Amino acid sequence: MKTRLLLLLFLCPFVGMLSVGADALDDRSLHLLQRLDAVLVEQLCVDPSDPDCGGIRCPACDLFHTRAAEALLPFACEYRLTGNRTRLAQAVALGDWLLRRQQQEGCWLETPETWTGTTTDQLLMLALAYPIVEPTLAPRRRTAWREAMRRAGDYLVHVMDNRFASINYCATTAATLAELHRLLPDPAYAAKARELARMIVSKMNAEWFIEGEGGREGGYKYGVDIGYNLEMSLWGLARYARLTQDCTVAEAVRRSAAQHLWFIYPDGMLDASAGIRSNKWTVYGSGTSDGIHPLCALLADDDHAFAEAALRNIDCIERSFTRSGLLGPGPHYDRVLPTPPCIYPTFAKAKSLAMALLWKSEPSEAEKPIKRAAAEHAPTKHAAADRALLPLDRDTCRRFRTLGITLVRRGPFCGTVTASTYKAREGARSKYMHRPAGGACSALWIDGLGLVQASSQTRYGRWEPMSFPEMPDIRPLTPRIEATTADEGYCTNLYEFDARSETETTPDAVRCTSDGLLRNADGRPCGIGYVLTHRFEGRRLAKHYEILHHTADETVRIVEPILLDEAFRIERPDPRTLRITGPARRLTLHLEGAAALAVDSLEAPKYRQVYPSLVALPIVIDVPVQTPQRREGITLIYETD
Repeated sequence: MKTRLLLLLFLCPFVGMLSVGADALDDRSLHLLQRLDAVLVEQLCVDPSDPDCGGIRCPACDLFHTRAAEALLPFACEYRLTGNRTRLAQAVALGDWLLRRQQQEGCWLETPETWTGTTTDQLLMLALAYPIVEPTLAPRRRTAWREAMRRAGDYLVHVMDNRFASINYCATTAATLAELHRLLPDPAYAAKARELARMIVSKMNAEWFIEGEGGREGGYKYGVDIGYNLEMSLWGLARYARLTQDCTVAEAVRRSAAQHLWFIYPDGMLDASAGIRSNKWTVYGSGTSDGIHPLCALLADDDHAFAEAALRNIDCIERSFTRSGLLGPGPHYDRVLPTPPCIYPTFAKAKSLAMALLWKSEPSEAEKPIKRAAAEHAPTKHAAADRALLPLDRDTCRRFRTLGITLVRRGPFCGTVTASTYKAREGARSKYMHRPAGGACSALWIDGLGLVQASSQTRYGRWEPMSFPEMPDIRPLTPRIEATTADEGYCTNLYEFDARSETETTPDAVRCTSDGLLRNADGRPCGIGYVLTHRFEGRRLAKHYEILHHTADETVRIVEPILLDEAFRIERPDPRTLRITGPARRLTLHLEGAAALAVDSLEAPKYRQVYPSLVALPIVIDVPVQTPQRREGITLIYETD
């Protein structure tokens, strides 16, 4: 009996979402789902003579992404919740199109590329949609769908592990095979799901972050990405735990999710600015991962903050719609590129919302006894009018030593300082090695102004051609120290993955200090060192730079890009001051030290990125060259009214 009670307590978070704000979250989720579905169906091929009839064409890539068929679940979900039979017919047609694209081995290619790991995403959508559409399918069609799902499940049992794929695919597959086992019982599916889920729990580090998103070392993958953990891995584990009543995995998910909740900013932004896969960061999430909503739906009954996080994240998503109607990879997309964005973010967030809406509904018959018993031990609810707080809603500081990342909130300032030390063995050839490090402020949000600074790839690369569009010569958005030397070329603190860092908290301020060397993309130093300190002081943020070993013939430049929201008004009252006025707050930048504050007008057109889709104004400080081996102290003050 004691063991049974413990199991019920562990599973309590997974029995439904009855938390404060649930009705509001339902309404907002469904509204956004319908908006995303509406723009996706505009791209449907409806010509019965076309072999792609039923599929979704991407206007950016001018092809039919196989993964776009995952929109069949959002269509089916909308039908289930609203009775819209047009969406039902579209879901079935899209599912049929997907079946026609299945390979002999049972997998699907992620067209236009040949990766097959995304088979787990497509199979999960089929398995979740099938009970909804099954009553409308003729017997032969039902058999075809079930056979396709069985073949895909057998393929995943055979190939899926962390040697084959990044960890998020393993987590999704744990959920996928658990769902498939419920639909098409097979001991091999249940065994593989458990094997994967327990393996992932074993790869959680000392602070409960999941390793396995970066480069491969000795057959395994390492490295942590906050965005993919929140938007893929954790909900996969949570769903598996709910279906299988695996309390070991459930407990690990709760611990890990509590750590990740720190990375939801006050405006709903998902801070993936410094993770292994930050090259796909969109501000509201990641460009080709799903979303935080399924995880929030599964955990909100245990912690109301997850419902609040999901609501705020929906706000953040809605700020990134483009004039084409599609969801862009960031809020400034229409100012970055004139063409429509790829449809990946649109269908990915639609399926995220669909899973959240479906999984918070009434549990199956097998789960009802657990729900009844767990209700006796449910946490005490607050009054319906209460709004849950997120960790960064109040003054706080949290350093995650395993990540080298510190999150700070002081007054209106909220920032992320990263001194990440993860290194992929491929070096500069790895897509994971152009993320910010070296003590950089990879995200800076100010209440009343919004996101003021953000990170992007230090060197833009089209690591996955279908996901990274061609861009002209562009510059990184990340604040940095840089120099170009004759021997080592372009060097910056952003490539310093061996920086020494520390965080000190006092009643008056939080101080984050990092020191290291400017390095090029290959990790070679150029003889220039630095000490970079961020001091959060309530209404002020002071960035203090000390340049060490400064040679007499090379100029060191400090670059502080400021995001250009269209509502901002920028003034320069004097050479050391810049004033930014937004609708609700004014920010003043003031320089202290033997240097001048300048706007790099020549390079300014290059400060635009597609991930995240943002445009910035480059504020630069040229550190004076005098004698070698000197220490030059410069402080840039960010101060709000």
